[in-house]
Formats: sequence, C-alpha cells, structure tokens
Amino acid sequence: MRLKRLRNAKTLRGKRVLVRIDGNVPVKRGLAIDGPQGRIARSAVGLEWLRQNGARIIILTHRGRPGGKRVAAFSNAPIAKRLGGLFGIKVKLCHDVVGERAKQMVSAMQDGDMIMLENLRFHPGEEQNSRAFAQKLAALGDIYINDAFAVSHRAHASVEAITEEIPSYAGPLLTHEVSVLKSLFDENLKRPFVLLMGGLKMDDKLPVLETLLPRVDQALIGGALANAFLVAQGKKIGRSTFDQVGVAAAEKILKKWSKKIVLPSDVCVARRLSAQAKLESIQVEAINEKDLIVDLGNKSLADFVSIIETARTIVWNGPLGYCEVKKFCSGTHALAKAIAARAGKATTVVGGGDTVPVVEAVDLADHFTLVSTGGGAMLEFLAGKKLPGMEALIE
Repeated sequence: MRLKRLRNAKTLRGKRVLVRIDGNVPVKRGLAIDGPQGRIARSAVGLEWLRQNGARIIILTHRGRPGGKRVAAFSNAPIAKRLGGLFGIKVKLCHDVVGERAKQMVSAMQDGDMIMLENLRFHPGEEQNSRAFAQKLAALGDIYINDAFAVSHRAHASVEAITEEIPSYAGPLLTHEVSVLKSLFDENLKRPFVLLMGGLKMDDKLPVLETLLPRVDQALIGGALANAFLVAQGKKIGRSTFDQVGVAAAEKILKKWSKKIVLPSDVCVARRLSAQAKLESIQVEAINEKDLIVDLGNKSLADFVSIIETARTIVWNGPLGYCEVKKFCSGTHALAKAIAARAGKATTVVGGGDTVPVVEAVDLADHFTLVSTGGGAMLEFLAGKKLPGMEALIE
C-alpha cells in the first residue's frame, strides 16, 4: 500500500488547501486538553510546512457527536485557539461549515493564512458521507490533504467522499502512522513480538487478537479484558467488571492460543472504586465475592515487565487497571515505563483513547516509535480491515 503524498512544495503558494485533522480532544473550561504529543499538537507539523510554503490553509475537523445539529458545547473554537497558541497567531474560526460566510473568509485569505471551519458534524451530510456536502467543502479549496488517521476508518464526507471531488493526498502524520503500523506485518520484523492488551470490550479487541495472535510470540492480557478470560477459565472475579458477551470468544481463543497468552496470576483488589479504598495484592484464586479487580498484582506486573524487557516489537492498546482512579493505575504506569525503556532497542507502538493519556501522564509520549492518534482506526488497521479514508488515497 502506497499513499499519494504532496511532495512538490513549489506548487503550494497561493493554493487553497483543505486539511482534515483530528481535533477531537477533551475540552475543559473552554481549553482544549492536548499535550505536547497530542492530536492537535502533532497535526501542527504538517500545517506549519504548508504555511511556510505559502499555502492558504482551511482546517477541517469535528468534535464530539452533535448529531448533525449546531450544538454550542461542541464548537471548534477551543481547537482554533489551541492551534493559534502553537503558531503564535490567531486562527480565525468560521462559524459556518460551508456556505457564503465560509466562501467570503476563504476568498479574503492571503498566502500563509490559516482558518478553521466550524465542527463538520454540525452538518448532517458529514456522517452521511454526502456527495453534495463533499462538493461544497471541495469548492472551498484547490487541494485536499487527509492528515487524520484517527478518522480514516470512517466513511464520512470530509474523509472519503471529498476525495472524488478534488486532488487529494495523505498528510505526513497519516503517512507516518500507516508506515509504522504496516511494518508490524513485515515478515522480517524484530522478535520477540509482544502484544499487550487491556481495556474492556472484547468485540473491539477480538479482531486484533485473531489477526495478530498467529504473528506474535506472546500476548499479555490485563485490565477488564483479562477478566473475561479468567471467567472463561472458570475462575471467580467477585464484583469485577467484564465483558459477559466476550467470554465465549475468550474460551475459543484460549483453546487455540493458550501457549501464547499470558493472564494475571495475581491482582490488586479493592472493595470500592475510590481513591480512599484499601488495596490488596492477592492470587486470582483468592478473590472473594466482594472484591473488585482494579490493577495487576505484584507478581503479574513483574512477569509482564520481564517479558517486555526482552521484546523487540511491542504493540500496546488499553489500560491494565481501572485508570479512572489514579491509585489503580500504578501497574499501567509501570508497564508504560518498561515499554518506553525499550526505546532504540524495539519498535514500540501505543494506541487507544484510554491508553495515550496514561502515556502522557507519565511524560513518556516521546519515548515510543509511535503513539497512534487513532483508537478505533488503529484497531481496525491491525485487524486487517480496509480504512475508507486510506483506500481513497492509494496510488
């Protein structure tokens, strides 16, 4: 797979360039929560290259799920403010997605200017992959660039339909993510190859497990995902959360791949999901009916770290504890540090909406080969599925 890229910077001056980024980050008190390795910060690299080469940049993104209606709480204003802070300029926000106001703002642009359109999902045509809406977006630009891997698994108008209307290319962030993820399927990848999976939902992780288990040397499973496997083994997990529907799938996986799968032998339990709760590390067999599994046990953590210390390819998706409470995230933090310590010795890939904040919390985001901006997109890519946004850009 080779994606079309825009390589000739000399042709950019004066061109109107539509750039699809993923600015869908949390917002608190009007400020976008986006770290140095966050989605918006990383999209700034490609935007700055366009700006330095005289392009007139029109930024496209969505926020949240407003359902095709204008919802003030989902405005792109915090995203525009975050980008403006990164560039030291004011990034103007058009309060429409398409229409006369958008046309007027674009026509008034000078070389190197940057504006942002309002939330794409304020328009019902975005999620409907509407050709008519894509045509209105395309009319605002001369060139389209997709630099949003995180939404490339969506058949939406600003991701797929627009590529039929205007010359379209992959941006540097998208290209880099695809290149690293694609390398995981190379026959000569570095071994041992270790997969580390946590989180909750089996239906999200199952396709990845089915695709990668034949390739990996070991699969370390923790978090609530591991609970479904423990139940499949007939073990008691007290009041712990688990994917009940996923137990049958866990049984099948264990029958076929039991030699590769490593599950916790001990866990940290608490009686309530609170920072004030008392923690205890116990053997899985000692879990009683009132216990809640909230983190890896001491021995399991040591076992997982030992395996990671010799791995030369590592893929990690999903926290290994109940990280909504910081006290229950120590095992996940320790594993993040162990994987980061493999920098220069291993290919390390981290992804998932719940995983990336953990990495940023321990200030390790720049210690990995790839911190993927995509949660669902990364899982679908690793499961071997075709991503509409990428398929549209293949040379």
